[in-house]
Formats: sequence, C-alpha cells, structure tokens
Amino acid sequence: MAASRLPLLILGIALAAGAMQACAAPAAARPVCRGPAGWDAACLRARYAGPSAGWPAPSIDPGIAWTEWTAVPPPSSPPLAWTAANAGQAELAADVARPDIVALGQTLFFDSRLSRKGQVSCASCHLPQRAFTDGLPLAVGEDRLMGRRRSTPLYAAPFAPRLFWDGRAATLKEQVQGPIHDSREMNHDAAGAVARLRDTDPYPARFLRAFGPAPASRPPVDADRMARSLAAYVATLRPERTRFDDFIAGGADALDDTELLGMHLFRTQARCMNCHHGALLTDHRFHNIGLSFYGRRNQDLGRFEVTRDPADLGAFRTPSLRNVSRAGPWMHNGLFADLKGLLRMYNAGMGRDAAPANPPDPYAPRKSPHIRPLDLSADDIDALLAFMKVL
Repeated sequence: MAASRLPLLILGIALAAGAMQACAAPAAARPVCRGPAGWDAACLRARYAGPSAGWPAPSIDPGIAWTEWTAVPPPSSPPLAWTAANAGQAELAADVARPDIVALGQTLFFDSRLSRKGQVSCASCHLPQRAFTDGLPLAVGEDRLMGRRRSTPLYAAPFAPRLFWDGRAATLKEQVQGPIHDSREMNHDAAGAVARLRDTDPYPARFLRAFGPAPASRPPVDADRMARSLAAYVATLRPERTRFDDFIAGGADALDDTELLGMHLFRTQARCMNCHHGALLTDHRFHNIGLSFYGRRNQDLGRFEVTRDPADLGAFRTPSLRNVSRAGPWMHNGLFADLKGLLRMYNAGMGRDAAPANPPDPYAPRKSPHIRPLDLSADDIDALLAFMKVL
C-alpha cells in the first residue's frame, strides 16, 4: 500500500516544487497587468500614471538603439539637429528662421506652375488633411501617370538623414527637387520652372524680399532659391496635436482604457517600439518587412535599387506614425487600404521569405528578424487599432 503511494508522493513533491519556482519567478517575466481574467485596466493606468521613466519597459530586440516618446519639436527648432554633420544643416536652419522664406516655400508648394503643364503641385500628392499624403495607393502625377510607390508622408522629413522610401535623397533641398524633375510626377526641369516664376507676379518681388538682392551674376529668382524655399517650408511641417501628445505630456486621463491597453501592447507584445520610437515614432532606418514581391510583377527591391548593397534588398524607410490613421492606404506600395487589416498582417508575421533555392539566390530578400508572429488576440488588435487612431 505504502509502495503504491510512493510515485504519487514523488509526483506531488515535484508539482509543488514547480509551483514554488513559478511563484518565485521575477515579476518582469510575467505580462504586466495581465492575469487569468484578462487585462487589468486599473493596473495599467497606475503603471503609466507617472513620467515615462517609470513606465513598463518596452520589448526591444538586442542591438536596437531606441529613444523614448517625447513631444514633437516645434516648427522653429532647427531641422536635423541631431545630424549636424549634414552639409546643408546650417543653411536650412537659417532659412527656417526667416518667415518670408518659409511663406514663399508654402506658396510654391501649392503652385501647379512648377509642373510642366500646370496640372499638379507638390500638394497634389501631399495634402495637409491627409497627413501630407494623397489617399492613393500609388502617386499620380502629370497626365495621370502613376508612379511605383505611395506618396511619402512628410512629418518625419525634417529630421530624417535619408529621404524618399528608398533613401535616395540626402537633404530636404535634394528631396523637393526630385518630384519636379520626375517624368511621372511634375515632369519639368528647374530652368523651365524658374523661367515661369520670373514671369509671374508677385514671385520676383517675393524672392527679393525673402532672400535679398542676388549677386550681380544671378537674378533674384533661381533654382537654388526655389529649392531652399520649398525645403524650408517642408522643414516646418509638424503633425497635428492629439490626445496622445496630451498623454505623454502628463495628462493621465487623455487616453481611455482601450487606447491605453493598445499603447501598452504597442510597446510590448506587438513589438512596434523596435522601429517606431522617439518624437516622430520612427527610427529613420530601412527595413524589409516582406513586401518586395521578389520575382513577381510588382517587384520593388527598395533601398537596394539605390545602393546595390545586398543588405538593403527589399528594405524601405520607416514612416512616422504621427496622424497615421489619416495617411492610408499604408505601406510603400499602398497595399493596405484598411489599418486593421495591416495590423492583422503584422500579427501573422507579414509576408514569407522567398523559398530556398539550390544554389542559393543572392538577390532573394530576407525579412527583418524584427518581424515575427505576435500572438495578439482579436481584442488586442482592436485595442492596438484604437491607440493607432489617437496618434
């Protein structure tokens, strides 16, 4: 009888020991504010009530240099302040500080005269009410020609070391000239655009007021001043303030319980903070999330097409998530018309890598290791969506 009870006794001791080890596990190893009954809203609110230094730690992969969320710098702040080595930094910072130059750039931004046939302006693809995108899957330029990619959101542009989805521009002045020259966008050249501005009142007087007299060898209106004006205006663009800004500024009640849960998931289980951190919720880097369509009709190899570096295969610039709910359709190719559908794809780990080939294909893009299945529930995704709509 006693012998028959011995295995049960050993099993009971083992189970008890396991339970004691589980109870002794550090609190950091268990989900914050989540128990058998689900999420504890009061617990979450308490954990996020104080300064961000006391918030639950975000889920960050090894090697990621991330920064905490902060307020967006004001329009008067020098653009690219953290990359002072940029050659155009001093000039652009000085131009931003001169209201006449910024105002001139704003007028030019909305003027279709910059396009060859006068059909489109910069604002045709970058509408303020659309978070400076256009609401289209792919950009549409003069003569209704369609580009390969979606119009790039502009809110992070003043602070990005590389611009466009593929990073082909190193400065804002270089970026604003790109669409003017692109045959599928404004389809013009600098000389033609400048000649048109010289013949259009009140541009000569406005250029003179903004920049002062030009050297004897140069007229007041020229291509460099046109690009500087546009760059200065873009450098002042900032997202509209939302309740998210109120929350990180200390407004503990700015988010409701669902939005607060979504914020917690964004920072933890959903792993979004690996790429979307800092004031503009972007790391300004390039990542392959599995949407290059390699070997298919819509193939786009992203930054690799600029650098020809295999490490850049299928990589695209991380956009800012500020005002993201207004900026659809989403991704570089406008593939997702529904933000919830996009979150479901992230939950599934996004697209698959190309099938292994024998011999190996050196040009087959490999998805970023930061992209992986998330195991979010339907309710979790709804909470994450609610938070995204507040950004």
